[in-house]
Amino acid sequence: MKKATLILGLMLVLVMLAACAAPTEAPKPTSVPAAAATTAPAATQAPAAVRNKGGTFIDASFAEAVSLQPLITNDTASSSYQSFIYAALTRSDPNTLEVLGNLYENNPTLSADGAKLIWKLKQGLKWSDGTPMTAKDVQFTWDKMMEEKTKFPAKKFYSDSFKSVKALDDFTIEYELTQPGFCPAIRNSAIPGPIPMHIFKDVDINQNPANDKPLAINGYWNLKDWKKDDNAQFAPSYPNFVRGEALLDGYTIRIVKDNTVALQMFKTQDIDIVTPDPIDWDEVKKLPFAATYEYYPAAPSWTYVGFNTVNPLLSDKKVRQAISHAINKQEFVDKIRLGYAKVQHSNIPATSWAFTDDVPKFNYDVAKAKALLKEAGWVAGSDGILAKDGKKFQIRLFYNAGNKQREMISIITQDYLKAVGIAAEVIPEEWTAYLKRVQEPDPKKRDFEMFVLGWSGGIDPFGTGNIWKSKGSQNYTGFNSAEIDKLYDDAAVVPGCKQDDRKKLYAKIQQIVAEEQPYLFLYTNQSLIGVNKRIKVNPATILGINYTLETWQLNK
Repeated sequence: MKKATLILGLMLVLVMLAACAAPTEAPKPTSVPAAAATTAPAATQAPAAVRNKGGTFIDASFAEAVSLQPLITNDTASSSYQSFIYAALTRSDPNTLEVLGNLYENNPTLSADGAKLIWKLKQGLKWSDGTPMTAKDVQFTWDKMMEEKTKFPAKKFYSDSFKSVKALDDFTIEYELTQPGFCPAIRNSAIPGPIPMHIFKDVDINQNPANDKPLAINGYWNLKDWKKDDNAQFAPSYPNFVRGEALLDGYTIRIVKDNTVALQMFKTQDIDIVTPDPIDWDEVKKLPFAATYEYYPAAPSWTYVGFNTVNPLLSDKKVRQAISHAINKQEFVDKIRLGYAKVQHSNIPATSWAFTDDVPKFNYDVAKAKALLKEAGWVAGSDGILAKDGKKFQIRLFYNAGNKQREMISIITQDYLKAVGIAAEVIPEEWTAYLKRVQEPDPKKRDFEMFVLGWSGGIDPFGTGNIWKSKGSQNYTGFNSAEIDKLYDDAAVVPGCKQDDRKKLYAKIQQIVAEEQPYLFLYTNQSLIGVNKRIKVNPATILGINYTLETWQLNK
């Protein structure tokens, strides 16, 4: 979950770039018990007998969406907006995490040789302009996404999953797997969108008016108005939404400067939801109108400092290990998250079924940090700053402006680095410009040394390969390991797809990544959410409180 805006599009199978750090921490039980992340919670409550139609939910975010076109974005702000107007092909059961049909019927079939996956679309689906939705829309979406000129950041994730997606008739879609027996196939078959073929077939998908002024939708709500960097209003509801017309009339997202502003707006009831900084969590829990929720989500959210491993200053893993030793990660958990997080040591968080704790750990140890830097050839000068071959160890540490937690991470990290002789300049940057800097596709052109970001993502760890594989489109560090590439490929096609066997391969991945330290891993976030009691949301599970948004309603 991203820091401000709640809706993420619950069918995400990719690892998504988090616009802001996830929620906060404080004392334990709140008005709703925290949902466990490793076991399914108790069954959710039955739908309310009284269904109150009407009302608009007011959200806030300090990260603005880039586009409503799902084939050209992969940031969580854009994904949030897109989830309102385009219904997903599949969804996850909020308790068991089983993949269910959404636009699809349940229970897909796999060919006898394990090479093809068949889904059936539900019949009677329509776009909001009355055009029937068919399997051709799904194939069109795939084909458009795979075109060379389409600027979709996570294209390789899907091409690593499927060779093709074809409409066999108006209701039957065939996915040809890249390898027979590809284990994440069912979960990964929820490709972005889908988008309406009759709207986009003759236009440039990267830039056209329909991208941000949709002419046909099939989600909860249509776009009513969008004033960039101010607010986006989604309404009216779409009566033919696949799971039934939403009870709320609409959903508004207001763009705010930072989380301090969002908190004040929640306290004055100008917005209906807040994911506060930890220091404010107790205050939120005491508000008489606030229902509060704490849980570790099934799709983990975590925070890190990324290294540009192509940069000569940071290309030596001993230097990256030294920096990890120089940072007291538990201090971040204690002072920034106030305990509402877990220290993380590698690329798969403890909330995942694939997690292992048997990885190299570079815990806080200034002496070891200095020793490793010395081994790497760095020697302190008269000013205390390390130097090597006449070049001082001076780096820039970027973070997205307005994110107080990441600002604190940057400033504290700056102090820790200074203590071992590394001079760090902390630079806040507006979100869109920051995203462009970090996502520069050519590793040799990346203009940064270190950056603070977060990831939130899917339930199957295969999606994390998009970050760690040598040619992964979300590999922003330039990390390159042939062994990692092979392990990810092997874990995807384990005979019988036995989870225990797959977990052993993911354990090796975590061990190698931890040893190489392309990231300074910090912590896995616990989600903390306050919601105005005027809105009845879903009972909390490991999928959060918004897995059937169409059932949200006013409490009357």
